[in-house]
Amino acid sequence: MKKNAKAPWHGCPVRYAAGIFGDKWSFVLLRDVLLHGKRYYGEFQASEEGIATNVLASRLQKLEETGMLSRHIDQKKKSKVCYLPTAKARALLPAFLGMMVWSTEYDDHTEAPPSFAKAFREDPKQTIAWYEAEIDRVNSTVYAQDD
Repeated sequence: MKKNAKAPWHGCPVRYAAGIFGDKWSFVLLRDVLLHGKRYYGEFQASEEGIATNVLASRLQKLEETGMLSRHIDQKKKSKVCYLPTAKARALLPAFLGMMVWSTEYDDHTEAPPSFAKAFREDPKQTIAWYEAEIDRVNSTVYAQDD
């Protein structure tokens, strides 16, 4: 590789992950999809972090292009678009939940309740299964799968 050439964003696991969700807004959007049941542009925009509309549109597009979200026309209101987490995004659940547990230990202002960390440590598979079921429940309310 040339001295000034940039390394590709694949190969190294950390570099690959950083290339997909290496900025705070992508993390926040994935959190909202995986943990908070948000599926619509307006729901993402209403998050307390106050994402700018241009940044929101850009990050949703990037997450779609990288295979983290799939974009669908709302079956009930055809003028709305919903974003569903793909299997690739859902595979991040253990990492996101682990970050939440980490936060309960090191962030004096964490919003994660101590009971969550205790439950995750005692039975991580059950905790992950609960979130998986919640994702499926939310998805079923916003997008009717074609037969």
